[in-house]
Amino acid sequence: MSNHILSLIPRSGLGHSVALGIAPALTRAVEAPIDWIARMRDRHQLAAMSDDMLKDIGVSRADAEHEVEKHFWQA
Repeated sequence: MSNHILSLIPRSGLGHSVALGIAPALTRAVEAPIDWIARMRDRHQLAAMSDDMLKDIGVSRADAEHEVEKHFWQA
């Protein structure tokens, strides 16, 4: 869990209990779009690679195309 989010959690009481339950969901809500952007960037770079470059990293053109065709939210 992000240290920034943890710093916002009250240290005791009902607010503490509620915040501890909500914090993981907030962390996922913030991290998911960051992951999506990284996947889109990586897949765009993969699509731009030549066959020789793909061979150097051990990926076939068919595997690269399969990865590139995935939606941004798919891991």
